[in-house]
Amino acid sequence: MGRRMRGAAATAGLWLLALGSLLALWGGLLPPPPPPRTELPASPPPEHRLLRRPAGSGSPAPAPRFPLPPPLAWDSRSGSLKTFRALLTLAVGADGPPRSRPGERRRRHVPAGQRGPAERATVHGGVFWSRGLEEQVPRGFSEAQAAAWLEVVRGARVVALDRGGCGRSSNRLARFADGTRACVRYGINPEQIQGEALSYYLARLLGLQRHVPPLALARVEARGAQWAQVQEELRAAHWTEGSVVSLTRWLPNLTDVVVPEPWRSEDGRLRPLRDTGGELANLSQAELVDLVQWTDLILFDYLTANFDRLVSNLFSLQWDPRVMQRATSNLHRGPGGALVFLDNEAGLVHGYRVAGMWDKYNEPLLQSVCVFRERTARRVLELHRGQDAAARLLRLYRRHEPRFPELAALADPHAQLLQRRLDFLAKHILHCKAKYGRRPGT
Repeated sequence: MGRRMRGAAATAGLWLLALGSLLALWGGLLPPPPPPRTELPASPPPEHRLLRRPAGSGSPAPAPRFPLPPPLAWDSRSGSLKTFRALLTLAVGADGPPRSRPGERRRRHVPAGQRGPAERATVHGGVFWSRGLEEQVPRGFSEAQAAAWLEVVRGARVVALDRGGCGRSSNRLARFADGTRACVRYGINPEQIQGEALSYYLARLLGLQRHVPPLALARVEARGAQWAQVQEELRAAHWTEGSVVSLTRWLPNLTDVVVPEPWRSEDGRLRPLRDTGGELANLSQAELVDLVQWTDLILFDYLTANFDRLVSNLFSLQWDPRVMQRATSNLHRGPGGALVFLDNEAGLVHGYRVAGMWDKYNEPLLQSVCVFRERTARRVLELHRGQDAAARLLRLYRRHEPRFPELAALADPHAQLLQRRLDFLAKHILHCKAKYGRRPGT
């Protein structure tokens, strides 16, 4: 009996000792009462003990393995730590993504299958660039500027012909009496000049003239009034008397253009361009405006069977995996930001003769794109429904180019091929709309 009482007393003593220790520990954790406001301004609490260096230690404390949340804020009104709401706020901030550095562009990630507000503002109807993006595309060459330039170069005297600045060594930079300049392109054969002229008027028919410099035709006549002051330069150029050349507006301060980085995959090939998976929502506004112009370029080059621009880069990928990181042939950017489609002499005529060789690159490139400028798509569908593309092209050409009769018209096989390519493009647009299109508001 006495032994049991002594055991109970020992147990009770242990409980009392534990309770006293707990009270002492609890008292040590409570913050001291704040000093009177009249004696000392409120100050933040000391840093956590674990972050202090040991006294007399000459080495800094080791960095924590994980980021620590910032110290709790000190309430100057009550002298106490802020409430549970403040703790929740700090916890959320500590677990959130890191803040971006000044000047760093953050791309918002949108999981596959989910659509964010930015993407909905980027594309409408599932396949058309938004009107807001279209309005931001640089204007390029206006109709009024083109008309004024053409009026000058068709009748003005050429006072100088200089080498350089206009592509091939056979081309020349012409300066007219009033200071206007033009690139004079001399074709190895007439179909190059014909192809360039037809490509220009097809661009006008499609509403893409803002990207193609104004063009006029001229005949080289040593005794003619237009060339009378540049006889020596004509002889040095070795141009054939009576040949037809093209005059295109000379553009200063052009810069090279590289395929946009978000569009390139790691192996140098081009990613599909369509409104799925949130890819477009992760692009900046400038990148999107650029892609609007690139999609017009792909449609235009497919219709003209132009192999001397992006398609030639695709061809070169087989031995040059970095070709897409270099400047694209015959594509430049004007000072205002608009893409300029230069040297279109490979289009329509010569391009149609060798289309079988290059369409294995042109067709997959076109089919990889399922976002279009709505105005361009409407023109294509209209020409598809009318089945009269070549006739409308030649009417436009004849109405605006006085020297139209001096170059052969589009041959019947080429006229039929133009219509077939328009039909193929129209069906591709309708296929994209059936696959990716949405009703407004969805």
